[in-house]
Amino acid sequence: MIKTLICIDRDGTLIHDEKEHLYLGRDNEWKAKVRILPYVIDGIKALNRIPGSAIYMITNQPGVAISEFPLLTVERAHEVCRYVISEIKGLGGRIDGYSLCPHADRSYLESHLKYHFDEQLVCDCDCIKPGLGMVFDALKAEGVTRQNVNVFVIGDRVTDVQTALNIGGTGIFVPFENEQGQEDNVKKIADQSRIYIARNMLDAAEFISQSHH
Repeated sequence: MIKTLICIDRDGTLIHDEKEHLYLGRDNEWKAKVRILPYVIDGIKALNRIPGSAIYMITNQPGVAISEFPLLTVERAHEVCRYVISEIKGLGGRIDGYSLCPHADRSYLESHLKYHFDEQLVCDCDCIKPGLGMVFDALKAEGVTRQNVNVFVIGDRVTDVQTALNIGGTGIFVPFENEQGQEDNVKKIADQSRIYIARNMLDAAEFISQSHH
């Protein structure tokens, strides 16, 4: 039975993302665009050494809802996730599972007016971060309840940190160059006692390791 659940964002945290977003899977050359970020493998290996820990990748993929990307289906989005996990595994890091949300909410539509959306995938669901659906998916997959584990969420956006706070866990912010302004927003959150701003994924992993002692 695990004691620590670590949920990690995908794009901009585990792998490189473009400023306008790569929307991995929208073309057939997507595998060539998967680039694991520096310190990620060392960080994952360090997390794997924490006794009683499980690591899950949680990722919002609203690109699935964009009509202009017909190749980026829900199934393709899952294929991309499995590929990222297998690439990390090939380099010696273990991620125990993943959860993805293929939906776009109204605020996403309003900030991406150049695209058209499949209305069936437009909703304000519980799995879009900072909603907790994907964290609960991970808890369920491990057969544990929120009360019995420490939850950490690592990501490059304020929504990742807020997800952690919303479930009573610890949010770890890892800055990514293409997400400017996020760090300032993280620093504005009232409850700084449950937030750690890390230099990189290895620093994030070391912080979680030390929380255990």
